Amino acid sequence: MEIILILRAISGGEISPEEYKRITGKIKDFFYDKGFSDIHLLGIILTAVPERARFLYYEQDDHFIVDLWNRRLIVYENRSPFFSSLVPVLEDIIHDEEYSTGLSQAEYTGRRGQNGHIKIVSLINSIIIAVNILIYILFHYTGIFGETIDAIKKGALFWYYVKEDREYYRLITSMFLHSDFGHLLNNMMVLFFVGDNLERAAGKIKYLLIYFGSGIIAGISSIGYNMIRKSEIMSIGASGAIFGIVGAMVYILLVNKGRLEDISSRQIILFAVFSLYGGIINVNVDNVAHIGGFIGGIILAIILYRKHKRTGLKKREEY
Repeated sequence: MEIILILRAISGGEISPEEYKRITGKIKDFFYDKGFSDIHLLGIILTAVPERARFLYYEQDDHFIVDLWNRRLIVYENRSPFFSSLVPVLEDIIHDEEYSTGLSQAEYTGRRGQNGHIKIVSLINSIIIAVNILIYILFHYTGIFGETIDAIKKGALFWYYVKEDREYYRLITSMFLHSDFGHLLNNMMVLFFVGDNLERAAGKIKYLLIYFGSGIIAGISSIGYNMIRKSEIMSIGASGAIFGIVGAMVYILLVNKGRLEDISSRQIILFAVFSLYGGIINVNVDNVAHIGGFIGGIILAIILYRKHKRTGLKKREEY
């Protein structure tokens, strides 16, 4: 089994080598526990400071470094053959598209702190991720809300409770509940990567409106569909809101002619297509919520987002 982990470390110092190795280890352990064997992991590190990011390298797995500032791919000679076919593909993507860290050289230097790190983590998105993780720990490991399954049922989305008992709060609480660690990990990794970009592009308040608005639209879509089918399915997870974030990013990327910071329309659209396809072939996924959230995110972005006029930025020379 091949696993690809994409890590955005613009300054190269957002994460320590020990933390990076621990994260990759936990990801592999998760799939080992699910019965997979012969696992190969590739870490693709997106950075503007490759001389710092190279310290994340360790020998047990494969690692590619994408130098966003100079638009080049850095690979190591002792890499395994499993991901060699990706090298020309990644090089084509890097050279064919205009990559940017979103900072001019002056801004890049000016935004470094005393420790040399760039302040890039978006506040609201980070808080949402932290709240999701905290709630997962409280529900699954502390027992303060009772048995995990019973506690989740009290906050899960079920059309009958919302319609007949008017428990509208479930549209919100269900967004912060996850069934297991894999469910949480998948959602939070996507949210960390895409949500961070959206918050910087749209602003904190608009990001909040898009996130929760998309999540509510996703919940209403799921309720309507299951009510028509008289289904007794309960839904949990942040994926409806996250698909809304993805939908909003698709619209914003199109408005910005296909590129925004270190993410392109090709990447985000491919992610959406593969995620929806993965949901279709998985019977335990609420695809209606995903589609509803995605469409809701696009609509909310159309209403809320206005392209900023950027001045004084130096255009990148062709590499």
